[in-house]
Amino acid sequence: MSMSKNSIFVQIASYRDIQLIPTIESLLNNAKHPEMFTFGICWQYDEEEDTSHFDNEKNFRIKKYHYTESEGLGWARNITNKLYDGEKFTLQMDSHHRFAKDWDMMLLEDYRQASFLSKKPIISTYCTPFNPYSDSPYNEIPCIMSQYEFSNDKLLMSMPYYIHDHKTRSKVIQNRTISGHFYFVNAKFIEEVPYDPDIYFGGYTEETTLSVRAYTHGYDTFCPYRQYIWHEYTRNYRKKHWDDHGTKETTKQEKTSGERDIFSRNKTRQLFGQEDHGIDMGIYGLGTVRTLHDYEVFGGFDFKNCRIQDYTLKVKEPPNPEPWEDQFIVNQFKIVCEWDVDFFKKLEFKKPKFLTMGVLTRSGMELFRKDFTIENELEYVSLQNNKYPVTITSIDRPNKIVMYLFDEDKQWSERYEKIL
Repeated sequence: MSMSKNSIFVQIASYRDIQLIPTIESLLNNAKHPEMFTFGICWQYDEEEDTSHFDNEKNFRIKKYHYTESEGLGWARNITNKLYDGEKFTLQMDSHHRFAKDWDMMLLEDYRQASFLSKKPIISTYCTPFNPYSDSPYNEIPCIMSQYEFSNDKLLMSMPYYIHDHKTRSKVIQNRTISGHFYFVNAKFIEEVPYDPDIYFGGYTEETTLSVRAYTHGYDTFCPYRQYIWHEYTRNYRKKHWDDHGTKETTKQEKTSGERDIFSRNKTRQLFGQEDHGIDMGIYGLGTVRTLHDYEVFGGFDFKNCRIQDYTLKVKEPPNPEPWEDQFIVNQFKIVCEWDVDFFKKLEFKKPKFLTMGVLTRSGMELFRKDFTIENELEYVSLQNNKYPVTITSIDRPNKIVMYLFDEDKQWSERYEKIL
């Protein structure tokens, strides 16, 4: 392919980030063909940044907003979408990356390889971490995205997983999810799967919704087997959006970051069929090429019941084995729950009515619930017995007990929690 046919539109949403300019310089200085790249930037700046740096560069399209005007991640990504102007490919990334020499050639090679495996491939992963302030900032082991649990509010969680056998690999690896900080795809993706401006935060809302929307539009995601882009994950050197927009007093916007995040989470759970909040998804809903359940079968997920198959937890390459339902490992845990009665005795409740106990996973999902009542379990409510045997059938391991005592006069006690 000639270079003219490989024009790449780079989308960057930057929020108060002094790494933006070093990131772009690293991208261009290490590219074999820097002339391929044009940039669409939503630059949410503060007074420490030089926003005139790219003003005379013809291959830069920049929308500049003082950080107080920002409405969050999805809003900013949606703005970069609108700066697209006909390039063949698009590369979405964050404003805090570093690049290996000739990284662009490796990326295009990976994309061509994936094109033999899928009609609509995406190259994406959680890039290997780097520290811009370290004397030895780079780790040479590439990462893949792995899914390890559902949060206590039903959201799928991912993290980087090192590909330790990368030296023996020679082809891209099919993956289940898209990274918000690095994906490369035919630019038709911008029109087919536009960024939802309501999605506030990355990871469990941005990346999961983007992944299922892409999959149901017929896209397949592949992870590089070589290391050529690094990502800074902590961003400890700068302010985050929620630092500036967390309260009515600190934000100039109509909604606080917390209010945006609540709506974003509700929208995510509705998209995955977990809850119905009556939200009109419009153009930000699922595609029609494949279904949500097709994605569950492919990736090894059960969104309504917040289950992940063992095959997925072991970070094995999809598609997952079938039949789907049989792949969810169910374990039986026999435990004795024991608690500190002095925690409740010191409350001096005169009219205790019942004692409630929940057994939860590490992420806070409830596996077991027991309400001890005066009528049926007086010895527990009167704090004479503090041990209760439980048998739990679950994929997830019990991690802690959470308890409350209810009094007719004083109402609910403080929360009691104990790790099992």
